Parts: sequence; structure tokens; C-alpha cells
Amino acid sequence: MLSSPDDKIIIKKLRKGDVLSFDIIFRKYNRKVYYFAVSYLKNREEAEDVVQEVFMNLWRFRDQINEDYEFSRFLFKITYNSTCKKFRKQLSDKRQMEEAVKYIAAEDNQTSDDIEYDNLLENASLLAEKLPARQRKIFLLSINDQLTTEQIAEKMCISKKTVENYLALAKNSLRKSLSAEHFLHIFLL
Repeated sequence: MLSSPDDKIIIKKLRKGDVLSFDIIFRKYNRKVYYFAVSYLKNREEAEDVVQEVFMNLWRFRDQINEDYEFSRFLFKITYNSTCKKFRKQLSDKRQMEEAVKYIAAEDNQTSDDIEYDNLLENASLLAEKLPARQRKIFLLSINDQLTTEQIAEKMCISKKTVENYLALAKNSLRKSLSAEHFLHIFLL
């Protein structure tokens, strides 16, 4: 701490813009400022940034130094304010990062769900192609053209009950095939 009569002279010279006085103060206090900042921030690089900011502010506002007050209190008030500012920025950055991660995760989940759905549709289409011709035709009229069982029966000149039976067989066959495909996919992962 500056306590000798020579120290008051150094402060007076600093207030007038003397670079040598600034250098003397920097060498005397930079480590104390650093350790103070690192004790709060728990990050060396951030603490080094605080040291730089503190001494830049000291130089910038040197004319506001009150010679009647203890210099170390003035300096550590600047250090405390800079540390708090850096700490608030860390918290803000952390919140922004968490929000970004949530957003990206939501996007990834949506993309993953879309891909999974597209794969499921593709597999269902491939499996539908393996159905017997009449089952496939009735199933595709039901799914693609969204016709009712009555409309399909009328269009194909068969009974409604026959359409229902073919649809049930097609759905069961696809369900079993898709379950087997899904099980195999999970097993292979």
C-alpha cells in the first residue's frame, strides 16, 4: 500500500499523466488485483482481463483520484466493480449458452424425429410392395387415396367384408415386418 510521503508524490504525478508513476503503481498492485479477481471468477484468463481493465480505467480516470483517500481502497473499488461486471457477463454467457443448447437440442430432436418418420414411411412403402397384389392394392387405396372400405369395395366390385379382411391382413403383415425391422435396427445399434 502507498503510505510513505513519496507515495503521495507518485499519486500526484499519476494524476498529471506521468507514465513512470503509473508503471510504479502497476508493479506494486497488479498481482494483488489479479488474486482478488481470480478468487471471485475462478478463471485465470478472466482475472487477467480484469487486471487489464482495472489499470486501463485507472489511467483513464487518473484525474479523479482523491489524494486524501487511501489509494488502495480506490484501486480495489475499481477492481471490485470490474470483477462484478465480468462475473455478470459470465452468468449471462452461461445462460445464453444454455438457451442455445436447448434450442439446438430441440432442433436436433425435431430433425431426428423427421428422419425417423421418413425412414419409417420408406420402410412401410418397401414392405407394402411385398404384400400380395390384391392386399397391396386395397391397402394403397385406403392409405394413399384415403378411400373408405365402402368406396374400395364399390371400386373393386367386392364385398365390404372382403375389403376389411384384406386391410386387416395387410396391416398385420406390415406391423409384424416393421416390428421386426425396428427390433433389428435397435439390436444392430
